Amino acid sequence: MSRDRKRSSDVALDLTSFGDIAFLLIIFFILTTSMARPFGRPMEMPAAATPPQGTASPRIPAINILADRILFTEGEGAERELSLNELRAELWRKQFATLEPKGRLVVLETAEDVGYERYFQVVTTIAETGGVVAMLSD
Repeated sequence: MSRDRKRSSDVALDLTSFGDIAFLLIIFFILTTSMARPFGRPMEMPAAATPPQGTASPRIPAINILADRILFTEGEGAERELSLNELRAELWRKQFATLEPKGRLVVLETAEDVGYERYFQVVTTIAETGGVVAMLSD
């Protein structure tokens, strides 16, 4: 019996090293955390609705972003290759601010190999000219 008593009293874990590790991790995460707030541009996304049958579809501009170029199409017209500045000028000519919300749509289609920076530049250009991005997906 004395043997059982001795074993239960000898079992004691030293937890000071766990406390040290916990404080070191807290200090590490505090020092490496960035306090910068994420920022972005607010965008108005169109509601999903199907157009009524028998109505003439307006000439909605369409932009196709490829890895090395930007293609612009309006209505049934031919595609034109534009630079980012030419695209901005073309969208400013549309005067989206004077149109009703349904008339501000710009269809945007991207290829798989388009980088985020190029995509962001085009979306920002559409938003700053007053257009509303409509995404195409399969």
